[in-house]
Amino acid sequence: MVMPSLLSSCVKDDPGPEVPFDGTVAIIGAGAAGMFAADILRAKGINVFILEAGNQIGGRVRSLRNQTDYQDLYGQDTVMVFGSDFPIELGAEAYYGSDSIWGKAVQNNGIPVLELSSVGVDRYVIDNLVKTSTDWGSDADFISVQNFVNTLPNYEGPEQSIQDAAGVSSRAQALLNAEAGNFYGSNSEKIGIKLLSNDLRSRAHDGKSIVLKANPMQDFLLSRFSQITPLVQLEKAVTSINYSGDVITIKDKNGNEYQANKVIVTVPLSVLKSGGISFNPGLPNENTSAMQKFGMDPSFRAVIEFKKNFWGEDAGYIWGGTAAPQYLNAGVGRSILYRTLSFTMNGSSAASLSAMSRDQQLNAILTELDGVYDGLATKYVRKTIVTDADGNDSEGPIIAAIKDWTKEEYIKGGYSYPLVGTSATDRENLSKPINGKVFFAGEATDVSGDAGTINGALASGERAAREVIESITQVS
Repeated sequence: MVMPSLLSSCVKDDPGPEVPFDGTVAIIGAGAAGMFAADILRAKGINVFILEAGNQIGGRVRSLRNQTDYQDLYGQDTVMVFGSDFPIELGAEAYYGSDSIWGKAVQNNGIPVLELSSVGVDRYVIDNLVKTSTDWGSDADFISVQNFVNTLPNYEGPEQSIQDAAGVSSRAQALLNAEAGNFYGSNSEKIGIKLLSNDLRSRAHDGKSIVLKANPMQDFLLSRFSQITPLVQLEKAVTSINYSGDVITIKDKNGNEYQANKVIVTVPLSVLKSGGISFNPGLPNENTSAMQKFGMDPSFRAVIEFKKNFWGEDAGYIWGGTAAPQYLNAGVGRSILYRTLSFTMNGSSAASLSAMSRDQQLNAILTELDGVYDGLATKYVRKTIVTDADGNDSEGPIIAAIKDWTKEEYIKGGYSYPLVGTSATDRENLSKPINGKVFFAGEATDVSGDAGTINGALASGERAAREVIESITQVS
């Protein structure tokens, strides 16, 4: 049996033999993991159907252009409101590894890309001052954080949190949290360093940070899996899976029943941990215990348009905020309109923003920016123009798009991370198949080192598809 190892090879005429199987495989979730697993199984001649709880395909790969919720933003077309000729991502903002599983798929399909480090210069905030790494020069706290972040894959000390392992001064804590806490889905005091270090060390790609130059990531995912999209049934939130008999019975929230012989569950870790899907029999202790070893925190994305770029035309990422630990100069290398900042918040900063009103959220972000950039954020933030009945113009709401992933009913947060004390065995147990019937995929279950990323989601889908095929061929 020849298994396709790259997305580009997963087509019906794959040279590997088809797998004789009279049954059907159900896949729960139409994100990257579910779509890839379905693509592989379909290429092997296996009947597949996909149940997606939400109203669109892609999971946490979500692009602004594709969202109907924003189409009438302030009574105008979304893209025109933002004035941007580059894609704005609300979910996965960049991918890592030009030679990663996603990177190779992008390359093989001829999609134009930009490596962020080649077009943008990162900046770092300490003491409300923002500088490049060169400008920070010999600052001991800055050097301490960068040395820790750069050597994180090689960590060999005791198991503890990132914050405890780093041991940096209070002055540098926000920068540490931005680069090694928020970036990995939470806060530096919550993430366990041993498994994270092991995951980073296990990655088999170059780790370059890359964005698509003109194509939204969600569009590429939909295009790549165009043969699978007809198999997806939207707004079918699964509430129970009964695998006690020879035939698996699946129920959704509307009481509809579906039957399959095998099922791949790709829903986010937060859904599994909250009991969003009940299993009969209940999941084995190995699986449920492993779930408790991983976290999935609140996650928040804000995109704000400005009249002027005051943060630097060559800026890439900006690290070190508190209300917003991570900014991206979204248009760098992609547009002549360098006026859009994208903010990513995970963990406590996202939880704080999630509890606020929209105006309060934007005010918190702009206030922090004003402190760093001497009031320029409030001065240059772009607002809509409102015309009253007498033809008089005035400024209306701030032009911004907000995506609170915490409030997405079927996602409930960002992406997974290991808690202190979590081991590689826990990761394996999280993804462990049950009785040759129930299989697990999704970024949290990735065992290749890319958990928490789109590469991890794809790799987990490939692994789960392989496990399904092996369960069929072993019986045969």
